[in-house]
Amino acid sequence: MIQVTQETRDGWRVLTVRGRVDSETADELESALHAAVEPDGKVAVDFAGVTYVSSAGLRALIQGARAAEVKRSQFVVCSVAPSVKRVFDMSGMQHIMNVQGELPC
Repeated sequence: MIQVTQETRDGWRVLTVRGRVDSETADELESALHAAVEPDGKVAVDFAGVTYVSSAGLRALIQGARAAEVKRSQFVVCSVAPSVKRVFDMSGMQHIMNVQGELPC
C-alpha cells in the first residue's frame, strides 16, 4: 500500500510518496505522476518514505519522467531512502532521470 500526497512549494508540484511501490501500487503512483505533470511545470517526487520499490515501481517513475519530458516539464526524484537507492543504483535510474539527494524546493 502507498500513500501519495501532493502540495505546491516555490513553483514545484511536490508528490510525497510513502510505503511500498510494487506491482500492486505502481499504477496508483503512475496515475498520480501523470496528473501532476503540467506543460512547462516542475514536479518533485519525494521518495523519503518509500520502504521498497520493485521493477513495476521503477517503470511508473520512468513513465512519469517521460510524461514530463513530453510536456517540457522538470522532473526530479528526491530524498531516496538508502535501501531504495541501492535499487536505483543497480538499475541505473540516475542515468534515466534526475535523482537528487534533497528536494529542490
